[in-house]
Amino acid sequence: MLFALGKGLLSGIVMSLMLGTVFFSLIQNSIEYGWKKGMMIASGVVTSDFMFITLAILGVQFIHPDEPNIWIHGGAVLVLTLMGLNMLASKKTQIAYPQTRFGKALFFFSNGFLLNVLNPVNFLFWAGLATVARAEWGYETPQLLSFFTGCLISIFTTEVLISFSAHRIKPYLSEKLLAWINKGTGIIFIGIAGYLVFDYLNH
Repeated sequence: MLFALGKGLLSGIVMSLMLGTVFFSLIQNSIEYGWKKGMMIASGVVTSDFMFITLAILGVQFIHPDEPNIWIHGGAVLVLTLMGLNMLASKKTQIAYPQTRFGKALFFFSNGFLLNVLNPVNFLFWAGLATVARAEWGYETPQLLSFFTGCLISIFTTEVLISFSAHRIKPYLSEKLLAWINKGTGIIFIGIAGYLVFDYLNH
C-alpha cells in the first residue's frame, strides 16, 4: 500500500510537468491574477482527473492480474503508437496562453476542469495507466486506490508550486522546447508500446 502510494507520488510529479494547455493556462493566470487563482485551476484539474480515475478503476475490475489479454494489450499498443506517431509527425507546435476575464474562484476552477476534461487523451491516459497497474503490476483495488491517491496529491501540490513560480518559469518556455518535449514524449509512447508487445509475446 505504502509502496503504491509512493509510486503514485513520483508519477504525479512527472504528469504535472507534461506541457499542455492546462500547464500554460496555469502559468498565465497565476501571473495575471496571483497564485491563489492558479490553485483554483489546479483544483479543477484534479477534480476532473479524479472523475477519470474513478471510471478507469471501475473499468479494470474485470482484468485478472498477470493474465495476458490480447485485446487489452492490443488496444494499449494501438493507442500509444498512434499518439506517439502523431507527436513525432507534428511539425509546428504553438504555445497558447488561454486568457481569462473574470476573477471569480468558480470561473478559474471551471477553467482547469474543462480544459482537462475536454481533452480525450487525458481519459485514455488514465485508463491506460490503470490497465498497466492492474495487468502488469498486479495491483488489486486497494493498491490502485493508494497509487492514484498519490498521483492526485502530487499533481495538485506540483501545480500549486508551479503557480508560485510562474514568473520564473515563463521566460524559459519556447515553441522549440515544446516541440522537442513532444517528440521525446512520442518516442517514449512508442517505446512503451513496443515493450507491451514484447511482454505479451513472452508470457
